[in-house]
Amino acid sequence: MLRQYFEMKSRVPDAILLYRMGDFYEMFFDDAKQAAPLLGIALTRRHRDSDIEAPMCGVPQQSVDHHIAKLVAAGRKVAVCDQVEDPRAAKGLVRRDITRVVTPGTVLDPESLVPSAPSYLAALAGFEAERGVALLDVSTGRFHAGVVRGDRLADCLALFRPRELLVTDSAVAPPFAATVSVRDPEWWRRAEAQFPDKAPDLPSPARTAAAAAFAYAAEMRAGGIGHVTHAVPLAFDERMGLDASAVATLEIFESSDGSPAKSLFAALDRTRTPLGARALRAALSHPSLDPIELEARWDAVEELTERSELAEALQAALEPVGDLERRFARVAVGSAGPRDVAALGAGLKAASIAVREAASSLSAGLLRSLAESIPDTSDCVARVEASLDPDPPALASAGGVIREGADAELDELRSLRRDAQGALLAVEAEERRRSKIPTLKVRFNHVFGYSLEVSNAHREKVPSDWIRKQSLANAERFVTSALKQLEEKILGAEDSIARIEARLYARLLAELATAGDRVARTSSSVAQLDLLASLAEVARSERWVRPALSRTPRIRIADGRHPLVERHRREEPFVPNDTDLASDRRILVLTGPNMGGKSTYLRQVATIALLAQAGSFVPAARAELSIVDRIFTRVGAADHLSRGESTFMVEMLEAAAILREATPRSLIVLDEVGRGTSTFDGLSIAWALLEHLHDTESKAGFVLFATHYHELTEIALVKPAVVNSTMAVREIGRRVVFLRKVIPGAADRSYGIQVAELAGLPPEVTARAREVLANLEKQELDVQGAPVLARKQGESAGSGQFLLFSAEEELALEKLRAVDIDQMTPISALGLLATLQDRLKRR
Repeated sequence: MLRQYFEMKSRVPDAILLYRMGDFYEMFFDDAKQAAPLLGIALTRRHRDSDIEAPMCGVPQQSVDHHIAKLVAAGRKVAVCDQVEDPRAAKGLVRRDITRVVTPGTVLDPESLVPSAPSYLAALAGFEAERGVALLDVSTGRFHAGVVRGDRLADCLALFRPRELLVTDSAVAPPFAATVSVRDPEWWRRAEAQFPDKAPDLPSPARTAAAAAFAYAAEMRAGGIGHVTHAVPLAFDERMGLDASAVATLEIFESSDGSPAKSLFAALDRTRTPLGARALRAALSHPSLDPIELEARWDAVEELTERSELAEALQAALEPVGDLERRFARVAVGSAGPRDVAALGAGLKAASIAVREAASSLSAGLLRSLAESIPDTSDCVARVEASLDPDPPALASAGGVIREGADAELDELRSLRRDAQGALLAVEAEERRRSKIPTLKVRFNHVFGYSLEVSNAHREKVPSDWIRKQSLANAERFVTSALKQLEEKILGAEDSIARIEARLYARLLAELATAGDRVARTSSSVAQLDLLASLAEVARSERWVRPALSRTPRIRIADGRHPLVERHRREEPFVPNDTDLASDRRILVLTGPNMGGKSTYLRQVATIALLAQAGSFVPAARAELSIVDRIFTRVGAADHLSRGESTFMVEMLEAAAILREATPRSLIVLDEVGRGTSTFDGLSIAWALLEHLHDTESKAGFVLFATHYHELTEIALVKPAVVNSTMAVREIGRRVVFLRKVIPGAADRSYGIQVAELAGLPPEVTARAREVLANLEKQELDVQGAPVLARKQGESAGSGQFLLFSAEEELALEKLRAVDIDQMTPISALGLLATLQDRLKRR
């Protein structure tokens, strides 16, 4: 047995080998030591106190898929070694072979898959500057390949989130949370030479990666991967670009605390099928840049929003469709259970009849096109209904898979078996009467067959013509000549029934596997209909509006809201805010207090742009937006200590990437750039960065820049495309009330000390902080009262003109000029006067 085990293990050295022994799958040696803690099972030993003592652990055959799922979730590969001959017919050791290898990137078992997420295997080929990338989801058959610039590889992987990376050398694998599998260069060359014509138009490194992904997945599945048709272009750069920072900052798939339930995806997911959920994930990962595509989606969402009864009918029709893609994938590789096949038939029937009928009354072009593109699969449905039992078992090996009337020979054998079962009951009754043993039972064992089981308490009553067959702890088993003859008859029928059912079931799977193209088109149409219905339900329930597409650079939002903050922070009403950016006012410098809502506002604008280009309505009263090609974010503090990168270094690396990659169509969100170093250093870098974004035409995208450096607001005096806004606050004595409202103007302080008081800092600390702050503020302006940051060395901010008033006085005058006295109440006039006086006193 050990020789056989080591032979199998040598074929899969990087996998945990599950070795079938009777009703258990056993693991030995290092595999057992690694698997036992992951599975939470006991580690024991075989042949203790001998020269071949073997650490071991095992799991029952009936629950093996559950345990495989746990190992795969932990990032391990699992090889399954099954008995491939009948133990009753085996002479000597039962023959075994590896029937499947399950890896995180090639898994098909439902327990190991997240219904709403793809499960990609990624293969990487080529050099650092240009990487061939292939992404294969064996669970659905989706296959993409293309070339990605080396500096965009991490962004690509962050969006597709592959569960496994295939490379030539682990040293070239990018830092990414996935299982890394290595194949040597010679294996890669063989894979490309044997690659079928599934990607004829791909550039060389992409074709190499595609060949490797296909060969690796086929190697893991003994039954092949016939459902994988061809590799389609990856087109990574043809959709809106989202880097890893933007995905995290906008909480697209996980909230800041790591919760998927509080993500943007979760807030939008009202889908009725896993197909629709994965389509929603794809829409958020790869928003469109095509105006025609966006208008078509918005038309569809608008109709479904306005015609709620039809939308609800469509969603009800979608409900029973289920996961056609993954069920068909299991059918195509021959691993589908009978219930999978039954569900596939029911899903195809629902899609081709109920879904098409529900969508037939809709008029939007995209909705009608999707409904009409669902192909006829009635032949597949009829084949399933004619073959499968209406209530099939979970496993084909359990028997009872094929329905009555499907095969005449099978029906005849089943009738014979039923008669024999009746005969067994008659034998049991007769022998119980003859022996006067009231607890006598006819039992069946896969090894020993049928027998009469007698408890030890009645052993003395056993007739002399019974033949002892097996001894148990508390009972004995016997056989009679009549029972032995009946056994041969029954087992002969059972074997024939099992053989015929297996043949008919395999034929059914093979016939269904030929419908791959039609199932793929059905799945695609259903997924998009489900996605659009989900977006409409969100728009209807959350009061979202259709965005308008601007042909000129514009982000104009009235009463915009952040969907996640509004959804999850119900303790106070959400305060909506406006945004108005255009070519002549494309950089917004946002100042204001800590806790005032600056970060929420920045992310809100970016989220609305993302939602619009995903084809969704948006949380606002009105929205007009031009197409954004990429969203960049530089938010929060993080370090990469393992790579020797401090918080400030990470901040600067991200800022440098933005300056390198941004285009005139990009949206850039910068929050507190420069805070990771000294005040003057950080302020200088922030100022220079804003100047660069303003003056460099090739980087002339929209910029939202939140800062506590209120000195940066002075840049608006010298850069015409910069506008200042601030978060409104109200001071009541020494207490600060955050109004969460974005208003024109600039803040002159951040109220950090007040926030520190709210956090519970001791009074003596905050009192001393006020004294230090007063000393520092006396040095804010130069002797002329000029904005010191707005001029270069030897140059006055006022272009050489003498400034009559200080900066504080100029701001006070500006506020006075903006006041509409006719609209002021006496109380508001006194409030304004007190504010201006306080500002001038602090000068």
